[in-house]
Amino acid sequence: MIKKILIALIFLPVILWAGWFIVPESFIQSKIENSGRNHNLMVEVNGLKKGFFYYVGIDNLVLKGSKNELITINNVKSRINPFYLLIFQIKGFFEGQVGERGKIFGHIKLTKKRVISKIDFTNLDISDIAAFRFIGIQGDGYFSGSIIIKDETGYIKFSSENVKLKPFNFSEFRVPIDFFQKMMGSLEVTGGVINIISFTLEGKDIYARAKGTIKNNILDTKIELMPGKSFVENPLFAYEFKRYKVAPGYYVIPIQINFGGLSLAYID
Repeated sequence: MIKKILIALIFLPVILWAGWFIVPESFIQSKIENSGRNHNLMVEVNGLKKGFFYYVGIDNLVLKGSKNELITINNVKSRINPFYLLIFQIKGFFEGQVGERGKIFGHIKLTKKRVISKIDFTNLDISDIAAFRFIGIQGDGYFSGSIIIKDETGYIKFSSENVKLKPFNFSEFRVPIDFFQKMMGSLEVTGGVINIISFTLEGKDIYARAKGTIKNNILDTKIELMPGKSFVENPLFAYEFKRYKVAPGYYVIPIQINFGGLSLAYID
């Protein structure tokens, strides 16, 4: 009995090593590309190659929602746990690059029907994130955060300080996002709907928060704006925002933007 166990232990690495070369690259790529289906997301994999010791490299991985690019991750490197390949699953650690400074890394497990992942990201440039441009956020600055994916639901948290954002116009309203230098957010993504659980903006003598949804390319939210004395006593601010005044020092701005065919005008 002991002899059989020793023989099995000796041959197990050989079996796993041989199996790695048998597994086609197309199997790994299809697993990755199908991982976003439950979230109404498209995952595009370009330049996937297998290497030694269960290494997988990808030139770039593009995440899309409603045919719009959300983020592109370059130079993806991963190590796959060989034991999960025996049951036609993929589990491993990966890391990649977003833009010049951005880093993204974490663990992921792909089964036939489930996706479980914990991802962290640091120093992502706002200008490198297509999803931010999609919802009207442009400017300079870096942010960090995390993503947790379990089955059909994803949770995203992020924060950024010392940002310089660009205001933009839609319809006849100017969105004064340039008032703020710090932002924090918490989102839930499920069934193709993005629920804005919490989104806060802080600036010098001003604070704002928002909740809402993004569904079918439509952003539906309300911004609660709480300006300080320097803003309230500014005649230009008072004139522009008087229609949104609910109480002294408290304004509520309803925003509904259809991004399907809308071209936002940014103010330099």
